[in-house]
Amino acid sequence: MKKLLLLTLSLLTGFSITAQDYDDLLILRADQNWEKLIISAEKYTLKDATKNDPIPYYYMAYGLYKISFVGDRPDEFKNAFKNSIGVIGKMDRKDSDKVVFNKYQDFFEEVKGTLFEMIRNDIEADDYRRSFGWVMNMYKFGRDDIGAKFLDGTCRYRNGDKATARTKWKEGKELIGALESLDGLLEIDREIIKFALYESAKCQVDARQPAEAKSIMNLGAQWFEEDEDWQRYYDEIVN
Repeated sequence: MKKLLLLTLSLLTGFSITAQDYDDLLILRADQNWEKLIISAEKYTLKDATKNDPIPYYYMAYGLYKISFVGDRPDEFKNAFKNSIGVIGKMDRKDSDKVVFNKYQDFFEEVKGTLFEMIRNDIEADDYRRSFGWVMNMYKFGRDDIGAKFLDGTCRYRNGDKATARTKWKEGKELIGALESLDGLLEIDREIIKFALYESAKCQVDARQPAEAKSIMNLGAQWFEEDEDWQRYYDEIVN
């Protein structure tokens, strides 16, 4: 009767219900056995009983992220950091209620922070083609990521695709305009948005569109007016 009830609930909700506790993955994470953690977690993502559970995707992403810092890692993990973000994207689609994301928020913020640092370094080096590739990975954290939209627009503009850049900026403006507060954003999201608005405004300055540059900066004024970094960005563009 219990099994029948679980099956019925699974069919009604569209999710796979399991009693899996993943103690093996927890132990591998504690032991810092990244390679075995990745392999073991991946097996769960391929099993019918657990492939729709976001938890093994978290463990797989965790192992990939950690092994990306190991210099002598096996060749199959050469692109571990990028693959980690890809697995996070898969997890996000399984984690519709954000339970797993919220539970392990510090980890996801760390990964996104590392990704942002790579993007920022490339942009500051004027390597917009390389930074564009990394910006595309930022969408793995959510298709409606505000910072990603403005960074996407910036990179496309700098790479000569001005029409699509305007579309991405328009989408970003709509998203930030709909914000009621910053409470639902990670701290790293706030840092990304500040930088992304600034870089987008710089594109308008270079295009001799000072009014549009000011308009973009004003999108963040109400949220970051007490922030020293933002004030520096704002003064450079507007004052």
